[in-house]
Amino acid sequence: MVWFRLFYVIILVLTALVLSQDNAYFPLPGNGVLQPPMHYQRYRRGEYNKEPYYQWWYYWIRDTKTNRNFALAYSTTQCKGSKYCDFDATILMFALVDNSNNRRFQKYETYSHDSFSVKQDFNVEIRSNNTQEPLFELIPQTNDVIKLKGHMKKENVDNVWICQNCEKSLEIEWDLTIRRIHGYYAQDIFELPDKYLEGIIMWNTYTHTSQVEGTIKIGGEEFVIENKPHFRAYGDMNWGQIMPDAPPGKSGREYAWGWYYFNIPSDEVKSELSIIAGTGVSYADKILRTMEGKFSDVRLGNSTGIQFRRMSLWSQNFDSCSDGKIHKFEVERSQWMNLTDAFGVASIPMRQIVTLESSHYQIKLDFQSIESNYNRLLFPFKNFIFSDFEALGVKTTLTVFDVKSQVLLMNVTHNGGGLEYGYRYKVTVPPLPKL
Repeated sequence: MVWFRLFYVIILVLTALVLSQDNAYFPLPGNGVLQPPMHYQRYRRGEYNKEPYYQWWYYWIRDTKTNRNFALAYSTTQCKGSKYCDFDATILMFALVDNSNNRRFQKYETYSHDSFSVKQDFNVEIRSNNTQEPLFELIPQTNDVIKLKGHMKKENVDNVWICQNCEKSLEIEWDLTIRRIHGYYAQDIFELPDKYLEGIIMWNTYTHTSQVEGTIKIGGEEFVIENKPHFRAYGDMNWGQIMPDAPPGKSGREYAWGWYYFNIPSDEVKSELSIIAGTGVSYADKILRTMEGKFSDVRLGNSTGIQFRRMSLWSQNFDSCSDGKIHKFEVERSQWMNLTDAFGVASIPMRQIVTLESSHYQIKLDFQSIESNYNRLLFPFKNFIFSDFEALGVKTTLTVFDVKSQVLLMNVTHNGGGLEYGYRYKVTVPPLPKL
């Protein structure tokens, strides 16, 4: 499909030249999809004509009073049709970051693809390999309401791949309902070309701020999640055929993804402040070379909502912004630290500052993480593991300025930030269980 990639890029550039009235950037049509319907969250394997392929649905449940955070993911990696395939399985992940009690762990269970099924858009069901009992489910009820169910049973210890800081027999169960407040999908215009380009990772923050209620059980502990403002949930989805990576024969920590989240819960949910931003840099191929994507949805707690989209290709920026133009979308990483865990050594930035500037607003998020905020989430792909260092409950300062008047509109610090730095480090992990 080399010819298609070249043809698409030429058409994109020519279209942008026609639309553009400013040599500094080329405009993208539209501004993404607010409150995306469940169709955008669909299982997409059938839309890609080859392997490898991966897709996961991720959720973060947090108690802002106690700074206790739960994360879980339903994922599938399929690569038997590709040249290399060490990691081919359906994988369930559950992680805890309890900042008040300095407690962290994560557990992964693997199941065969025969145990994985999807009905309609993303009614996901994962069954026991032996009894065919449903163990894990995603049950969308409306565009805004989703039930999450899961049970890591102690008798399924043979399915456990990794249990870091926990016993493999640890039983975990969840039964949760989330109700969307804010959601955004930035990459709608890239869906078609992604299928025919390189299948570079796609991202849908379809419920980045949600109400949540239900229960989570960890061993003999039960955590009751109430429909109150200090309990909130986040949900997104990723899929594709390529993970972020450096050009052949090269390395560099800039070939990474970043994830940035900030929310201040409110009784007035529809005007709740919520900011989600993501960045990613990856080499694609000899024609497209290195590509960079930056996307953000900013809800400032009133009627102000700003969507930022930037794709950088061939040293050109392709932008859209619902508030005039993107004058700045930058990430500054500093305070690098060598972190050693059971999987190896990695250098990660403990501080990351995100600056967004549109025609009327400048928004700055200053994330100041500490080591105990992190788990290294593992995403198996073909013959390597992608490391996603995720910090939950991070001390974060938000400042918002009116650009024209330089009046400070907001300055608030909150211990509820979410932060990631994902990169392809050298990782030592056990092989997947034989199912």
